[in-house]
Amino acid sequence: MINKANMKHATLRQLQVFEAVARNLSFTRAADELHLTQPTVSIQIKQLTDIVGLPLLEQIGKRVFLTDLGQELLAVCRDTFEGLSQFEMLISDRTGMKTGKLRLSAVTTAK
Repeated sequence: MINKANMKHATLRQLQVFEAVARNLSFTRAADELHLTQPTVSIQIKQLTDIVGLPLLEQIGKRVFLTDLGQELLAVCRDTFEGLSQFEMLISDRTGMKTGKLRLSAVTTAK
């Protein structure tokens, strides 16, 4: 019998963990970023991989690589999180509380 992926069983937290691992290409850096232990990150990725039924990441030694399917899921995660962020800003606008991300950069020149 073929195992069909049912992404309805994936949790938002599993997708957040996957996105952090995929972006950092590191379980350890993702764990640090998310304030989780490395084993917890590994468990979340294993559970998500079981749901999908195909590998999302490939680990060779200590290096982590995204599979083609992992790259596709990373794009879906980014779109989903961006959509949720926009929705949060919409809610803030409707409740009169302005929130969001502000990115600043500065260039210094020494003469």
